Amino acid sequence: MKKILVVGNGDSIFVKDFIRQYKMRDVVIDIISYGQEKKIKNIRHQYNCIEYTSNKVLNQINVFLNFRKILNKIDDNYDVVIIHFIYFNLAPHIYALRKKTKKVVAVVWGSDFYRVTSRIKIFFQDIIYKNSNVIVFTNPKTKELFLEKKKNIITDTKVARFGLPVLDEIEKLVDSDYSILSNNFGLPNNKIKVMVGYNASLAHEQLLIIDQICDFSDELLERIHLVFPLGYGSDKSKALIEKALQNNKKISYTLLEKFYNFHEVAKLRKITDILINIQPTDQFSGSMQETLYAGGWILTGAWLPYEKIIELEPKISLINEKKQIGEKLKILIEKNAKNSFENTEKIKNYIKNESSWEKNISLWDEIVFDK
Repeated sequence: MKKILVVGNGDSIFVKDFIRQYKMRDVVIDIISYGQEKKIKNIRHQYNCIEYTSNKVLNQINVFLNFRKILNKIDDNYDVVIIHFIYFNLAPHIYALRKKTKKVVAVVWGSDFYRVTSRIKIFFQDIIYKNSNVIVFTNPKTKELFLEKKKNIITDTKVARFGLPVLDEIEKLVDSDYSILSNNFGLPNNKIKVMVGYNASLAHEQLLIIDQICDFSDELLERIHLVFPLGYGSDKSKALIEKALQNNKKISYTLLEKFYNFHEVAKLRKITDILINIQPTDQFSGSMQETLYAGGWILTGAWLPYEKIIELEPKISLINEKKQIGEKLKILIEKNAKNSFENTEKIKNYIKNESSWEKNISLWDEIVFDK
């Protein structure tokens, strides 16, 4: 029986689903988690390495010491160690991890590559890259940029996406009643529902979006309802978003603070009319794909690497700079951009082919287990 060690944030829906896929294939899975959840499903042994304090330096010391203790507890004979997200503070332990396994796979998530600017963090990340057997990207554009910027790293590189189980759940909701789905989240039926980002990270520019929407006419504001998914992200970010909304009484909005399962997420996608995704970097947003698959519109940045999907002429409106967000959103509202099956066939086929586990699991098998 195969045995793998996952190193990553066990709170992440993507990590949990990756684990679930391999548990269904009778693989034994242990995890060293950077998350806070105490008990993750489908895991044999779980070791949490984070103890959050208000002191950032103390946090890093705790991670270092906890990780070193965990290395003394885990097995010495894993078939593969899979690093989900390139945490710079993992570098001091990468040599010890290599001794525990036949193969190390480093999976780049996007923000760990695009948003890390500190030279010391980049130095430590490069140590991890150089000591991995394979580096995986979920977008060929990101792989291309990585190879261009890091010519000194000769590690083998691959492209493989995470499957999106929400796609199958969306298919089950084809004949569902729109009003019932809206009521499920306490959302109005008669307004254009605008999803602002897909978590509480301020990289989604929620504060900028709120500020620009405040300048809308009363007539436009009457037609929309903003939805803020805050299921994960820092409490500080959530507080700033809520304060900005409270200071602007004319805005109709809902805060969704639960962490939803795949079926509930599918319901949310089915009633999302417009998703705003203007974060600074991304590989291939699962939330964006799910929204398009369900029939919604996307308002996103032209700087994000979505060239391939744009060729299919999906329901996507692009901005070249963030300050255009209000102007472009007004246009979508005025044209009554609503969730529908219109102009979705090509994009659905593309997403199903690119982002289903049925398509991707064989790629992962090859990456994870082939010598």
